[in-house]
Amino acid sequence: MPIKTKSKTVVVKEHLRRVKVSKKNPSGQTIVDRHLRHIDGQYLDYNLIEETYKGYEKKKVAQPGKEKLLLPDEDKFDDYIAVWTDYFNKKLNLKSPIDPDMVKALIASESTFNPTAVNKEATGLTQVTVDTLEILQDLEGEVKEFVFKDIKKKDLKEPNVSVAVGVRWLAYKKQYANKIFKRDAISDEIIQVYKGILNDKSKKAKSIMEKYREFYGKLKNK
Repeated sequence: MPIKTKSKTVVVKEHLRRVKVSKKNPSGQTIVDRHLRHIDGQYLDYNLIEETYKGYEKKKVAQPGKEKLLLPDEDKFDDYIAVWTDYFNKKLNLKSPIDPDMVKALIASESTFNPTAVNKEATGLTQVTVDTLEILQDLEGEVKEFVFKDIKKKDLKEPNVSVAVGVRWLAYKKQYANKIFKRDAISDEIIQVYKGILNDKSKKAKSIMEKYREFYGKLKNK
């Protein structure tokens, strides 16, 4: 069973500073700082990622397929995939759960299981970009119902962090795809949204999806 956390509590503190009175600021005051005090149960930081993973009952979660892709280290991160897929399926109460095979195929197509992979702005197993990391830590942004806190770009080279962050982003993209299609989006559609190539008819986009489909098909071929 996952570690139980408290219900959502968001407290944002604002500090006022006196400034010169002007037409732009007739009150002579401005907000100079807003910071997160605590959001118990609705965020993960580096330490909580480690604690949650270590405390998870791994024997009772669905694992992705094994020894099917013929890639180095392909099964090395299966427990991370299983735990974070199960965690966010439950935490976000997803009616149609994320498939751990989809996560594994995504990682295979993004980084071929190289945890230190870097491509332009993308880093780690799940190839999360700096922009995506900012969104995932924005209390007033697209994923404000569940965010990360104080995760840096360098942290994405840690497999446990990268998978946790990647699965959270995939869950958001799955929900977003459902809105676009006004139904439960299928694996291909969710991955296209994740990779930012939905409706892209280019050869590059086609090649990217062919690679993903190959991995996903092998994992599903029992």
